[in-house]
This record gives sequence, structure tokens and C-alpha cells, in this order.
Amino acid sequence: MSIECFNLSKHYGKKEALNDVSLVIPEGRITGLIGPNGAGKSTLIKLITGLVYPTSGTVRIDGFDSMGQHLEAMNRLGAVVEWPSFYPDLSARRNLAILSGGYGRKYEAKVEEVTSFLGIRNVLDRRTGTFSTGMKQRLGIALALLPDSKYIILDEPANGLDPSGIVEIRDLIRECNRRSGVTVLVSSHLLSEIELICDNVVMLVNGRLCAAGPLKELLGSSNRYRIIVPEPDRCFAFLQRAWEEKRLFLSAPPQQFREEIVLSLEREAAPEALSTELFRNGFALSHFARESESLEEFFISQSRTLRGEK
Repeated sequence: MSIECFNLSKHYGKKEALNDVSLVIPEGRITGLIGPNGAGKSTLIKLITGLVYPTSGTVRIDGFDSMGQHLEAMNRLGAVVEWPSFYPDLSARRNLAILSGGYGRKYEAKVEEVTSFLGIRNVLDRRTGTFSTGMKQRLGIALALLPDSKYIILDEPANGLDPSGIVEIRDLIRECNRRSGVTVLVSSHLLSEIELICDNVVMLVNGRLCAAGPLKELLGSSNRYRIIVPEPDRCFAFLQRAWEEKRLFLSAPPQQFREEIVLSLEREAAPEALSTELFRNGFALSHFARESESLEEFFISQSRTLRGEK
């Protein structure tokens, strides 16, 4: 089972926040939710968690409708949306009890287990007003895990943290997934962090689904190639002229790194045609291979494609 979204749309008056989004958050994986500001990420999270009603479409969590079968669906889901404001004069333990609604021996045992794992068990009786940003983020993750959640949603979990704190949260998310198999949907503007921890990526732009799938497949589908030739300077000059004259289906200026040249081809271009053209002009290739994009490069190229730019 999994989290499934079918033809989700959400309008706020005349503003279209989400438009006909259908996707699956695969079970047991870490999925990154990315997109520019105003892309619809927060709206999607609120729809999944049942905080707002869709204009059209449905969300199912393990087959349960998040609206029509809200209790059954939410029993499987833990989420921290826009990170909670804890009661500063109350202890962390009391905050968890109030915000989770938990009680009894089973709940107390779960608190001990989760907070021990997150490294905050020894501060449970301290007032949260004394907590650092990193400690509050850990407490937020504890809150998401307390309902014995099969799925957890984390909205900008590294927000406001210094580099060491970001690494700590990254490791905690990966360990949560590894130890318990919990499915994680994490929204973040930190593309480098998403690339390090996620198996899958969902990208929204202007309220529409731009890309979704396994990260390795998405980044491995680039049209960027690295070549090595015996005369790199002469070959680079030839390719630079081809770019200026809009030949050879180049989508960006070539780049030279000593004896290596990196080329970006238009999506419809056949790399075999380029290698043939280079050979005809006297350039014997000793290396010609597709390169994977970084998530940042993928994000930029997809955004430009959606806007109709090259």
C-alpha cells in the first residue's frame, strides 16, 4: 500500500494552487518534494494530511480516503507541517502529550523509544522554551513518529539549522527509514540534502506535476555528455563555433576541462549523430559517455522546459 493522489486540484478563489496532480508516494522509501516558492508543495502536504479539502480529486492512504475516512487514514500518518510552536513554558514531555493526545503505558513506552532514538530522552522534562532550533526539530520528528506512524511527512525539517544541525537531521531521517521502514515524504528547498537522502523525487512547478520517479532514473536521463579527444583545444573551438551557429543540436555552450569537453544536447538530439559529425571533421573520440545531472541542474532544466525556455 502507499499514499496515492488522484487528479488533485485546489483553488483558493481564483488562485490555482494545485492543478490535476496524480502521483504515488512509494511505501518504505524516502521521497523528496521539491519546487520553487509558490509551486504548491505546502498545498499538497495539507491535502494529504487532510488539513484542507481539495477542489477536486482524492487522496488515499493505504486505500483510505483522507477526507471520507479521515480517522482511518490519519491513524497511519504522522506529520509536522510548518513546524509546530511548542508551548514554551511546558516541558517537552507535556508538549508531546498535549499535541499527540497520547496517554497510557503503551504511549509512555513509545515516548521512551522514540526520544531515546532521537537523542532527546534526557531533556524531556525541560521547558521547550529553552530548546535550540535543532532540539525543537528533533521534538517535531518525535511528534510525527509517536502515533506508530507508517508514513511521516516533514515540511522543511532543516529550516533554520546550521550545517552540523542539517547533517544531524539528515542522518536521523535516513535512520528512521532504515530502522523501522517508515515511509518519509520530506519537503525542502535544500536540493543537495534531498539528493543525499531521498530515493524518489516529486517536483512541482506552478501547481503542476513536473517530474516524479526514482532519483537515479531522473538524474540519469540527462542529455549531457563528456567527451575526450586527442586535440581538445581544436575540438572545443569547433564546438564553440557550432554553438554560435546553432548547429549540432547543442542546447548550451560547450565547456572544457583540460582534455575533457562537456556538451549539452537538445532533448530530441541523437548523440550518435554528434559523434559521427565529430568523426567527419577529424576528431577521433577516445571517450563519449552520458553524464548524470545533479538535482539542482535537473531542477533548473525542468523549470526552464516548463516555461518554454532553452
